[in-house]
Amino acid sequence: MPSDISDVGTLSRARSYLNCASPVYDPKMAAGLLEELSDRGDAEAQYLYSLFLYTGTSVAEDRSTARNILIQSAASGNEDSALMLKEIDANGEGDAVKELFALKLRGEERNTDVCETLFRMYTEGRPPVRKDHRTAVRWYTVCAEEDDVNAQNTVGFMYLMGKGVGKDRDKALYWLRKAADNGNAEAMYHIGEMYDAGLCYSDRNLKEAVNWYRLAADAGNVDAQYSLAAIHMIQGTKYFDPSRAVPYLEKAAASGHGEAQYQLGMMYAYGQGVRRDESKATALLEASCESGFQQAMVDYAGLRLEGEVLRQDLGTAAKWFETAAASCNGYAQYALACMYGNGNHYEKDDKTAVKYFTDAAEMGEVNSQYCLGCLYYEGRGVDKNEKEAAVWFQQAAEQGHPGAKAFLGMLCVTGTGVDQDVNEGMRLIGESAASGHPEGQYYLGKLYMDGKYVKRNIPSAKKYLSMAAKQGDRDAMALISRIKAERMH
Repeated sequence: MPSDISDVGTLSRARSYLNCASPVYDPKMAAGLLEELSDRGDAEAQYLYSLFLYTGTSVAEDRSTARNILIQSAASGNEDSALMLKEIDANGEGDAVKELFALKLRGEERNTDVCETLFRMYTEGRPPVRKDHRTAVRWYTVCAEEDDVNAQNTVGFMYLMGKGVGKDRDKALYWLRKAADNGNAEAMYHIGEMYDAGLCYSDRNLKEAVNWYRLAADAGNVDAQYSLAAIHMIQGTKYFDPSRAVPYLEKAAASGHGEAQYQLGMMYAYGQGVRRDESKATALLEASCESGFQQAMVDYAGLRLEGEVLRQDLGTAAKWFETAAASCNGYAQYALACMYGNGNHYEKDDKTAVKYFTDAAEMGEVNSQYCLGCLYYEGRGVDKNEKEAAVWFQQAAEQGHPGAKAFLGMLCVTGTGVDQDVNEGMRLIGESAASGHPEGQYYLGKLYMDGKYVKRNIPSAKKYLSMAAKQGDRDAMALISRIKAERMH
């Protein structure tokens, strides 16, 4: 840092002489002033003067002295000097480093073309530099200060996201507003995002978000078009109106926005906000799938599998489930497992079903965890293993799966694959039954009817078995008949 107020003024004058757009631009005068300040220990001046020395610009080239000055500057906390030393150590003192430092000197002269080049180099990690977003922002800020609209938008976004710099909503909004005032639609969209997320000195402000999204959308920003449509799809707000969402979705979809294609396709499939049109739904959902949007893949495949909303097409369903599964989509893996297990489109293959269930279960897909537990318990497609079954039922139960709770509860009650714990088992089965799951109701009724593990209680047995029977559980119906027969005798 400058040692006193006079040094601050001298450094400012040096910077003026160094500014290539200044009427007093004079690199030699700048070098002279920087040499004086460098001798007095000014860390920033040492950094700048070392660029002159290292490149031999306006002074005699002296790399050894430049390096010594950089060491002093870095020791005083100057980050630019510290980075230059690292770059010398990483690349040696050849022409590549000299050319890099020559670029930096021209960047310090506020040459915006060079500053943009340095931004790209540090953003992408082009040799001889390493990727460094902090340094990238530092150089692109010069372009932003010189009214480069793309730089203003980018720097604002980097402050918004905390990329290379600390998150700073004040600086983010400052630069984004500058870009927006210069007509940048992406900046308008980002400001809309800030109001949408409550990052503009208040809680979420939909009114301002809609205003900014609309400006960006009208300027052709597809993300803003989609976001504006999404707000019109939010029930419970004054903006809810699916019909108003349609024009924005159509614009975004026509520009290839995968989520917009998906949303509009689902609206045409169900007739929400538009007249139902299966051909338009199919075209939009196919386009969204082709764009790589996984939610479209699994939902469109599901519609083709069920054949209720859209015409059934098992081949198409299998295609998109397979595509999504290849990208580790757990639900798609679960769906494929069910198709193989049921012989639906594919030849029935329990081993392949187990493979897909396992892939999905290991990623936490709860239905797959439950199904895998069932397959291990039955020995279907895999060797029978009650302990392994219990492991998967446990994982699914911890996620609240009612069927897994019922099955695991019975294993706990009977001590099958786990240590016997009747109380824990009854708790799990009770939770399953209370959630309305017929298996939990059936097991609870059967336990009260048998009286082997808990005290026999026929009224409670009838209560739970009747609940399961009303949901179509045939085993529960049979036990109710047995209870009636026993009472008759």
